[in-house]
Amino acid sequence: MDFKTFNHNFVDLPKLKRIEVDGERRYQTPSGKAYMSVTTLTGKHGKKEIFEWRQRVGDEKANAISKRATGRGTNLHKTIENYLLNQPASWQQLDEDVLNKQMFVQIKPILERIDNIRVLEAGMYSDKLELAGTPDCIADYITKERGPELSVIDFKTSTRMKKEESIPAYFMQGAAYGVMYHEHTGELPKNVVIMMAVETASYPLTFVKPMKDCVVMLVNFMKAQGHYGCFRD
Repeated sequence: MDFKTFNHNFVDLPKLKRIEVDGERRYQTPSGKAYMSVTTLTGKHGKKEIFEWRQRVGDEKANAISKRATGRGTNLHKTIENYLLNQPASWQQLDEDVLNKQMFVQIKPILERIDNIRVLEAGMYSDKLELAGTPDCIADYITKERGPELSVIDFKTSTRMKKEESIPAYFMQGAAYGVMYHEHTGELPKNVVIMMAVETASYPLTFVKPMKDCVVMLVNFMKAQGHYGCFRD
């Protein structure tokens, strides 16, 4: 199997420190501010549905399913990160985790639409949003229609196929990273791109949404949650 060689144009970003405040993960900025994690905020979306699901299946089964999904996602993220760093894992290593190999082989063709990587698993923050986090990737995403466009790219795994309307939290998360990147570099990515490997399918999913639409979703959700940032009236 052929492996692409990716170009890197990494940007310099301030270092963040992960801390806990009242049992909640936060990021401490160089100025000493402690900002909520993006995933903590967006994780509040759909909380009612998750609670109802846990009630239906029971805590023991829900915990087992969640643990498996977390492990699956962590393993694939690491494999993708190595690939984008031009350090693809050997097939011998991948063979030790058949599911991870299956999902990597599935998602690999759409990973190769990525190039000129600016950020890869690096901490970022926004004083405007009062949020911080670690984006999977910010890079050019090569569209068939318009060619390469700077995008926030997130890698996901799923047991089943999903529709765009079922993943608003993913787009809001990408929007937050887009705003952070703009604050640090002056350049706003054009899109949020979700690349998803699906365990029970033979092909991956790709969702592309304009950044401006995702930012509107994020700001409205922040206000609904009472997390206003600079959008306080």
